[in-house]
Amino acid sequence: MKFTLLLSSLLMLTLVSSHGYASDPYKVVFETTDCSGKTGFATVGPDEIYKVADGDCSHPQHPGQKLKQLLVHDGSGSYKVYTLSQEEAKNVMLDVKEYMRSRKGVLDRSESVIISH
Repeated sequence: MKFTLLLSSLLMLTLVSSHGYASDPYKVVFETTDCSGKTGFATVGPDEIYKVADGDCSHPQHPGQKLKQLLVHDGSGSYKVYTLSQEEAKNVMLDVKEYMRSRKGVLDRSESVIISH
């Protein structure tokens, strides 16, 4: 009896915890670079990205290249701005396109409904 109770408890815990991981929203991870050359990382949801625009300054290690700005909806009607290298901006857009293709593929292959918050 105790073994059955333990086994069923572990099974429930596994199902609940695995469902939590599956419901985490997808995030795009990218490297930021500011005009002075400082770098960092940021994560945003692909549906939050508004657009990529030209930045105000050149890349510190590559003076011939302008940095790009990633505009992200902040939920209050304005945008957060992240500064990226041109290569990283391309990578972000490729990641978003891949995510959207995957999302479309799920809809094409099944009668699933995607609910976004």
